[in-house]
Amino acid sequence: MASKALFSIIPRLKRKEERKRSFLKNGSILLKDLIASCDGKSHPIRSYSAAELIRATNNFDPSCIIDELVYFDMYRGILDDRTVIIRKYGRWVEVDEAIRDIIISMQMSTHKNSLKLLGCCLEFDKPALVFENAGKG
Repeated sequence: MASKALFSIIPRLKRKEERKRSFLKNGSILLKDLIASCDGKSHPIRSYSAAELIRATNNFDPSCIIDELVYFDMYRGILDDRTVIIRKYGRWVEVDEAIRDIIISMQMSTHKNSLKLLGCCLEFDKPALVFENAGKG
């Protein structure tokens, strides 16, 4: 009985370790690129956990998909009692490209024709971006 419980815990611990490793790797790349591109200006965004995004999209359920593109899928989810759009990258995208997209999205957030970047999740193998919902737009 105890060995059965141990075997159910091991995959969970491995997932937790993978998320921690991804967070550290992706976070260091993001920080380096932010410092290089922001000229010392502050562009605060929130860091979301993988658990929050999984819960917001019902484990990235296909019914939550807004759009499927070659490089990423767009999901609608609920975070902090508001509707958000989550961009989750596919296998064709490199981590550096996803990080670059975070930086560009941060810089474009104040533009009236761009979605505002609320934050990102660095715990997946490729970062996921969280945008405010465009509403009727």
